[in-house]
Amino acid sequence: MAKKQSFADKASKKSHVTICPVCQGEVTHIKMMKAVKKDGNWRFVNRPIGVCKCNEAEIYG
Repeated sequence: MAKKQSFADKASKKSHVTICPVCQGEVTHIKMMKAVKKDGNWRFVNRPIGVCKCNEAEIYG
């Protein structure tokens, strides 16, 4: 049987945080959606990208 996990055990676990090597800031991952016309039909292309302080203005506009 599985071991019961208390709230303190869950809260003490570290989350996976990625640090940007350029600006030393935390990277948040978002899903970028782009509309592409392929074979006469519109399709959406989903791409996961990382956003931090150094490329925030470039991505969000």
